[in-house]
Amino acid sequence: MRRGVRLAALIPLAVTLLLPAAPVSAQVIVQRVSVQMTIDAPVPHPVIQERLLATVRSVTDRLLVGRTLDQLTPLEAQLGETIAGVVGRVATGYAVAAVSIRLGADAEVAVRLQPVGPVVRDVEVTADLRAVHARLQPLVGGLLQERAVPALRALYAGLPQGAILWAEVVLEERAQAAAEEALAGYTATMRLRMREDVAQVTAVVIPHDTRVIRNIGVHFRSSSIPTMLLDQHGPAVVSMAEFLRGVPVVFGQAHAAALAALIRPDLAAYPPARQYRIVATPSLDVGETTYVNVVAESQLYRVRAEAHLNVGTRAPGPAVVGHLGLLVHPQTEAFVQLRLVPQTLSMEWSLGAEFAVVPVVRIGAAYGVVAQETRVWTEVRLGFDTALRGTWALPAQSFEGAFVYRINPFLSGELVATSQGDWWLRLISNL
Repeated sequence: MRRGVRLAALIPLAVTLLLPAAPVSAQVIVQRVSVQMTIDAPVPHPVIQERLLATVRSVTDRLLVGRTLDQLTPLEAQLGETIAGVVGRVATGYAVAAVSIRLGADAEVAVRLQPVGPVVRDVEVTADLRAVHARLQPLVGGLLQERAVPALRALYAGLPQGAILWAEVVLEERAQAAAEEALAGYTATMRLRMREDVAQVTAVVIPHDTRVIRNIGVHFRSSSIPTMLLDQHGPAVVSMAEFLRGVPVVFGQAHAAALAALIRPDLAAYPPARQYRIVATPSLDVGETTYVNVVAESQLYRVRAEAHLNVGTRAPGPAVVGHLGLLVHPQTEAFVQLRLVPQTLSMEWSLGAEFAVVPVVRIGAAYGVVAQETRVWTEVRLGFDTALRGTWALPAQSFEGAFVYRINPFLSGELVATSQGDWWLRLISNL
């Protein structure tokens, strides 16, 4: 009964204060109100603190700003009760424990809030990945767990259960931003339900970016297998990469290596790769049309078929080169090479060996059976598509240097210069 009488007494005060005040030129008017707010433990996330502070400021501004001190001073004892009553109704889950007010042109209000009722003691976050391809779910779920879950747990921890209804809306945008930051190109909506003092948050992940992978192509590269033998396996590689369709391009670009790693086991289990002991290493060029680049190398044989076209005033004639090598050691290859010059129908046989000092440096030697010439060379790979090669021919005592550039998987170019001052351009087609 006493509480009802007290609330009834406050109603006229609230009505009076919320009505516009008539200006009085000779009186001091409250121009600004500064608010200091403290919250008893457990302290909620800063986003909730900002919303509570905004609520308190809105209430105090409406009560005080624009009113004269003569009007407010007689009611000073009741102002704190009014602030507490309004804040308690608007910001459910919290109650005003104490209010202090200093009136003046620049008024100051200090408010202490405390949680009401049970609070969230623990937060469980799970992911709903039904909109994500099954092959991608471990990757997407792992990224969400690693990068977003700590932020999501911090959002809801320490929140009074009575504040869930309004706080869930406030926290949704921040929770969504945490998921989008963790998963480029995806977004998530949050579903929250309480189980005793545990907040169970379900992040429903869906693609967000409209620019997605729509088509898949395949490029093969190999120094041990002719391209014409590899191309027939392109459809099988496309099938292995089918799960990439619909993936946001920005996500694919950010995690190209991880996505390529998902294809690697399928390539290793591919029957021809197992039969001929081929190691196939995939990489991705991600776009709306994404290319799977497969570097395929046999661990037993090195087979190449090339057409050489030399362009220059003193360049040698075109030739067709066949190469068959056997790996006698992971770093050492013994080979036989056949060189056919169509203009003269001449044929040269060479026997040789090549040794990989390190993956980017190779040295080798070969003996031409017909010409009775020995060639010694060193090749240094500068990048994925570029290399330098130097060749010393005996007994002619001539040196040939070349800058090699792979234009595409089927065509390479070499700028060749010799110790005799000759130079030419050699185009090599990988058959």
